Amino acid sequence: MPVTPRIRFIEFLSPAPENPDSGSAEIRVHLEDGGSSCFGALTPSHVGHRMNEAGQDFTYGAPALFVKRLDQEGLGRAVEAMASDMGGFWLRYYNSRPALMKKAKGGRK
Repeated sequence: MPVTPRIRFIEFLSPAPENPDSGSAEIRVHLEDGGSSCFGALTPSHVGHRMNEAGQDFTYGAPALFVKRLDQEGLGRAVEAMASDMGGFWLRYYNSRPALMKKAKGGRK
């Protein structure tokens, strides 16, 4: 049975959005065992805003954590849920993002 990762703290790697109700940021989740996980976090309204700006009817990309509010409290609840679900599977899965991005960039023309 996998051990549930324990969260030490959450760090914004990019500036936190001015409006926590609509924005995106790169975050790093620091674990008590010394490990960490990096991935994007964003609000659902931010996705719609970006799609409208680009004139797109759809979007896709690397895994992202969707939160109602992009602040420490909202991120804390979401990351704790990620850590407790399936023995921390989602924290490990989302941490694979940099490898996925490098692979995707190399395959584009």
